[in-house]
Parts: sequence; structure tokens; C-alpha cells
Amino acid sequence: MPKCLECGFEAQRLQWTHFKYKCTGKFKNGKEYQAAYPGSEVVDEELSKKSKFTFALCIEKYGEEEGKIRWKSYQNRQAFSNTFKYKQEKYGWTREQFDEYNSSRAVTLKNMIKRHGEELGIIKWQEYCERQGYTNTKEYFIEKYGKDTGLKKYLEINRKKADWHDPRVISEKLGITLDDAVSVILDRVSSGRRFLSNLEEEFTYMLEVIIGPLEYVSARRPYGKWSHLLDSYVVYDIKHKNCIVEFNGDYWHANPKFYLPTASVRGNLAVDIWNSDMLKLKTAESFGFKTYVVWENDFLTNKQETVDKVAKWILQEQQ
Repeated sequence: MPKCLECGFEAQRLQWTHFKYKCTGKFKNGKEYQAAYPGSEVVDEELSKKSKFTFALCIEKYGEEEGKIRWKSYQNRQAFSNTFKYKQEKYGWTREQFDEYNSSRAVTLKNMIKRHGEELGIIKWQEYCERQGYTNTKEYFIEKYGKDTGLKKYLEINRKKADWHDPRVISEKLGITLDDAVSVILDRVSSGRRFLSNLEEEFTYMLEVIIGPLEYVSARRPYGKWSHLLDSYVVYDIKHKNCIVEFNGDYWHANPKFYLPTASVRGNLAVDIWNSDMLKLKTAESFGFKTYVVWENDFLTNKQETVDKVAKWILQEQQ
């Protein structure tokens, strides 16, 4: 793929939007960039504008009924083209290449500082956060489209956002299995949005010291399955080869050592939490995985012994 010689960003097409909004701030468009880097590969600004595909242009070109169908088909293709499965099949990417690509194109504070320098990067990041926050508000839509239309668009967009986090909707729209739909969702999840407690992070680090890099860790590369038992998808803490390891916090999972079945935890009965966790493990086992649960209290009592037991179990299951 073409690589920006100014900031190192890679994309199938380097357009004026990259130079204006995402690069170092030195160039406003492709012409200024090419003047500094003669012979570099970009997409012409006018050509880019002519070739863009929008809902309004789709309706104008094909009529309302067919235009809506074509627009929905386009949206589905675009969503699938951003998944690891698509990149792997089309370009032969490894998971590491896919993760690196997503990290490099993400709008994060780290990337902003890398592109613009610390002072300007922080300012641009703050501006981006404020802009993104406001464009998701009801007030923004009413201001842009008027009260009635704005409110209607606001509710419609939020419904669509919810749909694209529902594997059943994605499965139906893209014609793929529920498990593949779960993969589509998890491929879009930024690692920075997933929470990993300090204890779980320490446990994971100690485990990797013994057995090497784990295939999947929920905070940096989540692994999940559709659970027919729970009628939802589940994400596991650690998946390595044919092994699933769950690190259960004493409070969040109502450790039976400290909680009675009738205890209320986060508005739920402890017994209901245990039942949900059990069905989550049964889901993994139905796919042929071996499962192991580590309780926070056990890890705190003897960290190294706990990690050694899990490492030994994983290594034995690989034989």
C-alpha cells in the first residue's frame, strides 16, 4: 500500500483528507505533499470528490427504492472489508499486521503526538474529543437538521449503532454465521476500550513469562463466541490453543467463599451470576475448549503457585 513519506501512515489511497486532518499538519492537500515529495503516490482531490459514494448521490443516481438497497449493500461491504478475515483473505495479512494497521490509523493521543508533536498533538486530540463528543449529542442533530428531522435522525443513528453491536443483526445483514459476526464486532473493538484490572494484568504477565505470548487476551486482542445458552455473545479473558482461562474478580463474580447465593451484587443475585458464568464456560466446552477458572483471592494468597498451576495445566493440555 502507498505510504505517506511525511508521517509513515499507510493506506490504499492517500487523499487530501489525510494531509489536512491526520498528517503532521504541514500540508493541506495532496498537491502540497507532492511538491515536497515529487513522484509520490496520492489520489487527486477532484477525482476523490467525484468518486465518493454518499447516500444522497446513491438516491439521486438510482432512485429512492433501489438507492436505499444499494446504499445498504455498500455499507455492509465496507463493514466487512475492515475485518481481519477480509484482510487475511485479500492481502494475506497476519493478525499482527492487522493489529498494527488498526493501531496506526486510529485517532489516539499517542498517534496525534506522533504526527503533530507533543504540544500540537495534545491540542488536536482535545479538539477531536470535544468535536466527537458534540456530534453524538441530540443537540447537534437538532442544530444541524432542525428539531423534528434532527431528533428523528438522532434516534435512527443510535438504533443503527446498537444494531452493529448485535451479532444477530450482523449475521443476517452479511449472510455469515453468528460466530463470524462476533469476530466482526471484536475486530472493531479498540484495545484501549477494554478494561483489565491490575491483578489480571499481573497474572497475565506472569503466565506469559512461563509459556510465552498468549494467543488472545481480552484487553489487547479479545476472543469470543456466540452462546446459545445465554442468547448473547461472550468474551473470554484468555484463550490459548485449546484452553480458556477466566480470571474472576471476587466482587464482580461473587466469589462463593465470601457471598451467599442470595447476596445482591451489582443488582443481581450471586446465584444468578454463578449460573451465567457456568453457562459461559459450558459454551466454551461445547466448542471443544478446556476451561480453567482463577479466583482473585487464590491469586492474592499465593501468586506464583497459582500461575504455576495454570501454566502446567495449559502445557499438559497441549500434549
